[in-house]
Amino acid sequence: MKLTELGSFDATHHNLAWPWIAIDPTGRRFAFVAIDQVETRILAPSGNHLETGPSFTLPADLQLPTIPALPTGHRGTPTGVHGLAIDPGGEWLAVTGMVDGTSVVVTMGAAGEQRRSSLTALAGADFIAHAITFDRTGSRIWLSAENGEETALVLVDAMTHEVLGVVRSAPFPPPSFHELHVHPQDDAVLLLAACGQDGTFARVAGFADGPPEAVATALDTGSVPCGFVGFSTDGARVHLVEADELRTHAWPGLQELSSVELADDFVSSYAGAVLGHRILLDGHDSETGDFDSVMVFDRAAIHGAIAKDPVPSGMWVGRLGSDAIVTVSAAGEPARGAVVRIEAPAN
Repeated sequence: MKLTELGSFDATHHNLAWPWIAIDPTGRRFAFVAIDQVETRILAPSGNHLETGPSFTLPADLQLPTIPALPTGHRGTPTGVHGLAIDPGGEWLAVTGMVDGTSVVVTMGAAGEQRRSSLTALAGADFIAHAITFDRTGSRIWLSAENGEETALVLVDAMTHEVLGVVRSAPFPPPSFHELHVHPQDDAVLLLAACGQDGTFARVAGFADGPPEAVATALDTGSVPCGFVGFSTDGARVHLVEADELRTHAWPGLQELSSVELADDFVSSYAGAVLGHRILLDGHDSETGDFDSVMVFDRAAIHGAIAKDPVPSGMWVGRLGSDAIVTVSAAGEPARGAVVRIEAPAN
């Protein structure tokens, strides 16, 4: 593979849920915590380097907890920021966290906090936000929350926090770790909840002229553990990866369209990226112990092969631009992050 590092950064993570770094829904910029503030980086229009965007000072009661991470729950959840999102324009940051035992969401600009709401006011009593993202326009925020009895996908106005709709569903087996993925064309979001040995569960919600509505999917009741790789370039398919298999599902019902076993001795890290017509999977070689191994599949998600060295190191966060990924090393505090371009092979 031909790799070019476009830039690096240091991310403080403490008790933040993975992936620690928030990429905006259009894939042009990202945000990360640097001690007591959130910094942003933008992929330059040329795609050849990173530019520095606005910085946001975290509110005093929503800085990173300094205590070790505790299991997420209604008791013992550390005070402080738990998740963050950056809008496509880079002007607004949204964060979730716990303050005095209450889960809150805050929208802020570079000049400071603009709006704060409790999840109780938005979704109901005892709800805790597990994931947050802006929509493609930046005018709305999706929140994924639970209260032990049900799950809620909450859509709110980014500036006023007016509730535009709440999509409720059954709770996930605890502990559940949520990720929200905004669809590249539809006004819709995919929630994936990793629930350990109980598997991975999905929820899909979308909206048109009215409040968001649930879309029934084949993964509502769960599947084997898997991770998000990406949407196809036309948005018609969703690629998910298990430890030893790549699966492709139809959007939005997530019916399985195809599956293919990974190469012998290749074990996925439940992560990857769709770069144009290439589907890349991050993993390791179980035979050699090499923790930096990559498989590359064609757009059909059927024919794949292990890529030749060099390959990106560290854990993959997601795609940036058309041909780059954001990675982060788990070792150390702060952790070193990088943006790496993976150039397509010449024909």
